[in-house]
Parts: sequence; structure tokens; C-alpha cells
Amino acid sequence: MESFVLPTLCSGIDQLGIVGTVAPGIFAQPGRCWRFVYENPSGKAGHCMQPVTWRGRYRYRTGWKPVWSCDDQTGDLIGARRTVS
Repeated sequence: MESFVLPTLCSGIDQLGIVGTVAPGIFAQPGRCWRFVYENPSGKAGHCMQPVTWRGRYRYRTGWKPVWSCDDQTGDLIGARRTVS
């Protein structure tokens, strides 16, 4: 009989389904996607590694900033336009 292992935050089991979902935090640097996504079940977030194909604006607390985005993260961008590759 197999022993039951209780999943923990660092067990590698994504029981909350957060891996790959958008994490809080944004990043505005040319050539990198502006969103952070969860990389593992313990809640560590990192840069979205999808290729950048869009450029638009996002309103920060200090005003509007240009941001770059992949195809999946364009929903909140204002005036998004496809970049020329």
C-alpha cells in the first residue's frame, strides 16, 4: 500500500492552480513582457518568458508608461499595437 504524502507549499504539487497565472507586479523594459507570472506552487513569480509582440501603454500610479507584451498579456494595455519583427 502506498503511503499518503500531504502536499505542502514546496512539494511541487500545484493544487491551487497558480503556476502560469498572472502575479502582482509589472515591469516596463523594452523587449521584455511587462507581466509577472507564477513560476512554482510556492508563489515565486518571475518574468513572462513569451516573445514580445505588442507595445502599448499602462497607467501606473505616477502616470502612463509604455510597456511591451506577449500575445497572452495584452488585455489591460491601452492603444496596443503589434510590433514589427
